[in-house]
Formats: sequence, C-alpha cells, structure tokens
Amino acid sequence: MTNPDPTAERPDHPSADCPECGTRLTFIETVVSSGAFRTQAVNMPQIPIHYYDCDGCGTCWKLGTRLLPDPVRQIARDSRG
Repeated sequence: MTNPDPTAERPDHPSADCPECGTRLTFIETVVSSGAFRTQAVNMPQIPIHYYDCDGCGTCWKLGTRLLPDPVRQIARDSRG
C-alpha cells in the first residue's frame, strides 16, 4: 500500500484559531490514522488527522473529527528545544 500524498489531504486553512490564545494555527502535516494507541487500531476506521502548531503560545493541536490538544507531539516538540 502506498502512502497517500499528504498535500492531497492538506486542508486549505485551519478549521480554527488556537483555543488557548486565539492565534491562527499553522498546518504541519496530515497523517491517515485511526488516532488510537492500541494494537486493534489497524482494524479501526482510518481518517485523515491534520496536525497544527500555534506560533502564539507554542501548543500542538490535532484535528480528526474535532480540534484537540496533542500532548504526544507537545512533549516531543518541547524536548527538542
């Protein structure tokens, strides 16, 4: 199975401003995933998950069916400095 072109899944604009500070979110990437952290995840419906960063407050966000904080990316981003 080939990985779809992420630019084909890229939304034209973020669906929202940052809920924390109101700054327009910056698109980072799109990954097709179930969003689950389980071994059964492969059997769950796969949807595009759009990832965003907020340049205002530095918070990471993900948008699948709704905009949510992304603590996994936030920890990785903070540890990189």
